[in-house]
Amino acid sequence: MVNSESHSSSDQVPPSTPHVDGFTVSARKLLDCAHHLPKVQELATKVASEAFKAAILNDEEGKFSDYMKGGACKESFVALAECPDGFKQLSGMFDCMDAHSDYYEKYKKEIIYEQIEKEFVKELDSTFPGGEVEVFLGIHEFFTKGEGGCCKEQYLASVDCVIEEEDQSDPLLTTFTKRLFRFL
Repeated sequence: MVNSESHSSSDQVPPSTPHVDGFTVSARKLLDCAHHLPKVQELATKVASEAFKAAILNDEEGKFSDYMKGGACKESFVALAECPDGFKQLSGMFDCMDAHSDYYEKYKKEIIYEQIEKEFVKELDSTFPGGEVEVFLGIHEFFTKGEGGCCKEQYLASVDCVIEEEDQSDPLLTTFTKRLFRFL
């Protein structure tokens, strides 16, 4: 029997670690929870809208717009262009692109995700000015004491997975670090 998950000539699935699997599950649960928070929806809409605007502005030859309009998501793309700040239009656009990933995958990876990452970093830096530590502490406070408190359990599970992955060699330090984060 051939394993459909394998991409190697010997048909072997690469092993995964419990930490990677645990983080993937905890990160998915955190995203599922956080995506319902108004502040997160606002941030996601702003970032994705800016990313689409940047992709269109950097599209001097019109290839991106033509490509987007040439697929099954033409209506979603036009609706987003007419109302770029609408969470509903943005969600519809991404849902459509996911449903037709065979056509849109190239641009999702090469243009949209790259722009989203740039805009997300820029937005986090403006929300939590002062550097990387302040960004981290701001996110931590949001999920543990602020508006994101309803996702606290999922957030802390993700943090625990990151801590365990970062420092598998010293269990005492890992335990101390977890307790420190819970205290913050």
